[in-house]
Amino acid sequence: MDSQHRHELKTNELAEGLSHLPQLLKDNATTIIGVLLIGAALITWPMFNKMSRQKDRTEQTTTTQSIQMLDRDVYAVLQAPADDPQAQTEAADTLLINADALLSSVSGIDNPNLAAMAQIKAAQAVRTELHLRKEVDADMLERQIQKAKGAYQKAFEIAETPTLKAMAQFGLALCWEELGQTDQAAAVYQQIIDNESYQPTVLPAQAQKRLETLADNSEVFNFAAVAVIPEEPVEAKEALEPTAEAAEEAAKPQAEKQ
Repeated sequence: MDSQHRHELKTNELAEGLSHLPQLLKDNATTIIGVLLIGAALITWPMFNKMSRQKDRTEQTTTTQSIQMLDRDVYAVLQAPADDPQAQTEAADTLLINADALLSSVSGIDNPNLAAMAQIKAAQAVRTELHLRKEVDADMLERQIQKAKGAYQKAFEIAETPTLKAMAQFGLALCWEELGQTDQAAAVYQQIIDNESYQPTVLPAQAQKRLETLADNSEVFNFAAVAVIPEEPVEAKEALEPTAEAAEEAAKPQAEKQ
């Protein structure tokens, strides 16, 4: 067989194969698509994985910086001159603004534990500002503590580690205390103590201390009753208290009486 003949045979085989290609594609569409998708995944996964890691690092860096900023704001409130109300107010307002900004950014954080930590730190900042403020009215106390409670609750729901969950619950209990609801606070502290997954953390011991403090503060001291001396009847008083005539008679010399 000469080379020309072999070339013609290969050309005919190729033409025949191409003629059957549409049917082959149709019959094996699922397999072909699956292979293509796997191939695409193998090619693009390293790229997306790298992008995801970069995004996680960016989120972690940004959130960490925001948390550090809150810590600096708390320090600024503490360092504000006691004789400068304006400086104190400005420092407190800055702390609240940055706490609110951190809370607003939580929805864009994909890492649940990082988001939970942001919620917890923002809630701590809100509560700290209240404790450092010179004057707090009832409405402000209620509003800010409810905001902190909401942040702690969200942190508890999304956190994946026992430490973060325990921290969030401990914050909730503190909020109940600050609202004067000691029964609710005690119940949450007891939940922390009873949760076995929290035992490797320091939170159960802290919760136990808070329970003891609540118990000490709620003790009722029973003082000894003061003995009440009943008044004597009028008749008895008259018998004991001599009349003027009897007193005069008693004062007379014994000789005169005889």
